[in-house]
Amino acid sequence: MDKMSRVVMIVCAALLFLPVLMKGRTSREIPVRTAFHVFSGNRISVKVGGDVLHAGIYEVPANSLAISVINMARSVRPMKQVMIDASAGRPLENGAAITLAVRPDGAYRLLVNRMTTSEHIVLGIPLDIATLSEADFILLPGIGPAIARRIAMYRQNNGGLLRVGDLAGIEGIGEKKFSKVYPLFQHP
Repeated sequence: MDKMSRVVMIVCAALLFLPVLMKGRTSREIPVRTAFHVFSGNRISVKVGGDVLHAGIYEVPANSLAISVINMARSVRPMKQVMIDASAGRPLENGAAITLAVRPDGAYRLLVNRMTTSEHIVLGIPLDIATLSEADFILLPGIGPAIARRIAMYRQNNGGLLRVGDLAGIEGIGEKKFSKVYPLFQHP
């Protein structure tokens, strides 16, 4: 074998061996994945904020508990005493907003609320028409203050009840606007 053939063989062997060598040298810390995902099947999207190292939007299994998600986001300091809000003890719902807050005495407080209507729309999380305020309706495509006020009045005049299909009968919401807002809502 000539000298050039040997060099080529050594380079090829090194290129084949390099991935095996590098695989054994991976980081031991598992990165936390936060991303914007659209709801799919048995997974839900939740927002984590407050005194955590990895705040953001997490896609987690349905029926996850808030403390499990906080453990993924990792608190800024070790948690010794955690005061859990009543809602934090129940399984999370799609669109939950979890906040971990350090109190002045050093204890942590875990709160669970809802993401904003804008966050629901951006993330593709279905809205619950029963919980929207007049200001929330204004955020919907094609719905301005006048139509939002009519929606709120319709709900008030019907004993606080409003179904997604009822929007089609409200003055100012034609077929085109209705077809834009209909997919934004959850349908029982």
